[in-house]
Amino acid sequence: MKREIQKLAHYFGYHISKIGRPSPQAGPFVEMTRLCADIAEPTIFDVGAHHGQTAKEFRKHFPTSQIYSFEPFPESFETLRLNTQYNRGIQIFNYGLTDKVGTFAFHSNLSSATNSLLPADELGFKTWGDGLLETQDIVQVQFKTIDEVLAEQDIQTIDILKMDVQGTEHRVLKGALGACADGKLGVVYSEIIIQPTYIGQKRLDEILNIFHDAGFELHNIYNLSCTPNGKLRQVDAIFTRDKSENKFVGDK
Repeated sequence: MKREIQKLAHYFGYHISKIGRPSPQAGPFVEMTRLCADIAEPTIFDVGAHHGQTAKEFRKHFPTSQIYSFEPFPESFETLRLNTQYNRGIQIFNYGLTDKVGTFAFHSNLSSATNSLLPADELGFKTWGDGLLETQDIVQVQFKTIDEVLAEQDIQTIDILKMDVQGTEHRVLKGALGACADGKLGVVYSEIIIQPTYIGQKRLDEILNIFHDAGFELHNIYNLSCTPNGKLRQVDAIFTRDKSENKFVGDK
């Protein structure tokens, strides 16, 4: 039958070829595009937006998306505002997301990309080198939970949740207890720090268990970063809904 169809197509000037499934190794954004191919206007939460680099990348791959970017640090937020001010598809919020609502101490480090709710681990310099994690100041910044934001903004689902919050990704997920239980989270794209960097960060096995308890399974890992002596120190990971699970037991 296939041969006859090929002949018929050839007669009318067409050629039929098999389209291969995109490889996840092509990159996380290509893979997220594939995973969300049936969503016309995806809702994306960019948690830990920093200067807007990832939000703009999302907008490029999902031109019809609505992106909500959250950045608590005032100086980084101002740069985020300047970088996204002409993009109507990106809404920005000058607060962070975690597991509680309130104003909390936030560590402003030498490299703003390493700013965190968590203090730097003294072993961090072995992981990342000198300087980057050196705390310059501690500022008070506002935080909310995903569940609160969904209610405030009247958002029904988050098709992609991106988290880059320097060791507190598990707290963001805990603050989405209701959304996880209701199946309102689709794909999660998260940074995972593996080597000692912050005091209070979770081990890799703990992170994977937290995602599992929230009803997600590991899909693939990307952007592997290693120390000079070859130790894996950080990865980005995509998690998808585990269809057999619909629960959230919280932080252990």
